[in-house]
Amino acid sequence: MNYNEISFNVFFQHEMKLIHTYANSYRNLMYLLADQFCLDDFGDCKGMGKCGTCAIEIMVAQNLDLNLRRNESKTLQTVVKTEQPVRLSCQLFINSNLQNAVIKIIEPN
Repeated sequence: MNYNEISFNVFFQHEMKLIHTYANSYRNLMYLLADQFCLDDFGDCKGMGKCGTCAIEIMVAQNLDLNLRRNESKTLQTVVKTEQPVRLSCQLFINSNLQNAVIKIIEPN
């Protein structure tokens, strides 16, 4: 595996998709997911952590940082109700911490 190559799984609409990318290939995970899955209304606040539309469930996180950043905690309290660890994808960078992670895109109600 190339040192900068990253592979992780994304669960969306009852299907699992393996994503292959490279470190820093996108500004953050929100942009990668929006591009790969053609998501409408995903990341409405453009990465400010205020809207919650880019929320993801962390299903497997070997190296993924689960510490919330900036506005995440307040935003997630109002948007998401789940037992799984949740992050805003706009607050996660495309780096080796994503390697082998499994995430689920939270779909709006």
